[in-house]
Amino acid sequence: MAYIDSAARSIGAVSAAPSMLRGREYLRVSQDKSGRQRSVTEQHDDNERTTVHHQITISGEPYVDNDRSASRYASKARDGFARLVSDLESGAFGADVLVLWENSRYSRRALEWLQLMDVCERRGKKIFITADNRLYDLSHWKDRRNLREDASDSETESDKISMRNRRTAAAMAEQGRPNGVPPHGYKALYDEKTGKLINWVENPDESAVPKELFKRLREGHALKRIARDFTELGYVNRSGRPFSPEHLRSMALRPAYGGYRVHAPKSRGRTVKAQQEESTLSKATWAALVDEETFWAVRRMLLAPERRTTRTGRAKHVLTMTMRCDVCGGPISAIGDNYLCRDKSCVQIKKADVDQLLIGDAEQPGLLLSYLASDTVYEDFSATPEDAAEVERIAAEIKRLRVEKTEMERAEPESLSEARMIGKGIEGLDKKISKLETEQRQLTAPAVLTDLIRPGADVAARWFAAPITARREVARLLFSADWLGQVRIMRGRGVPAAKRIKRRRS
Repeated sequence: MAYIDSAARSIGAVSAAPSMLRGREYLRVSQDKSGRQRSVTEQHDDNERTTVHHQITISGEPYVDNDRSASRYASKARDGFARLVSDLESGAFGADVLVLWENSRYSRRALEWLQLMDVCERRGKKIFITADNRLYDLSHWKDRRNLREDASDSETESDKISMRNRRTAAAMAEQGRPNGVPPHGYKALYDEKTGKLINWVENPDESAVPKELFKRLREGHALKRIARDFTELGYVNRSGRPFSPEHLRSMALRPAYGGYRVHAPKSRGRTVKAQQEESTLSKATWAALVDEETFWAVRRMLLAPERRTTRTGRAKHVLTMTMRCDVCGGPISAIGDNYLCRDKSCVQIKKADVDQLLIGDAEQPGLLLSYLASDTVYEDFSATPEDAAEVERIAAEIKRLRVEKTEMERAEPESLSEARMIGKGIEGLDKKISKLETEQRQLTAPAVLTDLIRPGADVAARWFAAPITARREVARLLFSADWLGQVRIMRGRGVPAAKRIKRRRS
């Protein structure tokens, strides 16, 4: 009897013992160069020590996001987080409890926490948070309330940190202090005692690349040609790969090389072009690698409103794709010794005759070279540094008006009168934008032209010494409706070229 009672007590003890729960972790750590942040390995060790007291056995492969932020300001995707949410929804999670080191490890966004709580409640999963030493049951209202409050606090703290960082960044930008990784051609200089960043200084092992890039662009060379030449010279980026034309263009647009500190407070989630338009420049504490005149000249050329950034093939002829067919309005291309309407073959004319009339040579300058050698050209080409600042201001205003127009176009009027009012508003914005674009072209074109070809009595020699890309750009800008007039070729087989060419002015 005593044995039976003892056995019965043993059986009762076993049945009363709580059953073990299976746990699976989500581990995340943000980048922290100070080393004070817990690594994912440390989080795992801490989780194991704590969960064992709650009868939770951690098993299965953890979901990991290393060096990933969980705030709404994050720019990198969290693959581990995405897999976790997917597995919870599909039932492939394979555990009873989601184990987190602390609340903010999962997310610093209250909405994501609410979605997690919802799926865990539907799937019957619990959440264990090591920092709280607590197992949360989503079927209990108090546990849901506590998690909601913690999630809200975590998001608020994230917002405060972001605001402090933005203020610090704005202050550093205004002072011209360096920030982040120095661009190609510079290296960071640190204080030997404190280890703090002092400034950026020239890196002789790299600086030849940006210096040569700006020099070549100022001379009118194409980015593709420069990239090919740099590859032949053995120039490579910090990853050990040759420079691409896109990389070189991005490099040439970096204000750092002109000795400027850039600040784009609304850069998150925006295109590179939008960041450039909405950024502010301050004089930097580091020395420029290129002179100021060259820096602004190259920047004007690359950001010119009418500049083409891609071409269908290597440029061989100065006037192709600049002139238009007077019959169909299509572009004129060069075929052998003739110019031909590219789209419909409406017109054909001797190439040599047209080139002599529109460009000419040193002995018999045509329309373009005569204009560049004239006295009036200096009046038209009187671009100043103030013009560059005005162009930047106009570009920002055009951007603002376009955003305002988009918002109006998306509006849903509740009455006919409101619809008419919105329509008039859009029409008014179109007129303002068109006027500003005209001002932008008039200010930018002369500056770009002087950057490519310096006018004067001996301009013909400089013209034929310039790269074909520079000459094409000058011809495209000058033979436009705003300047010498758009060139159109009329029909007239056997008629002299001078009588078949007309120019359309704005």
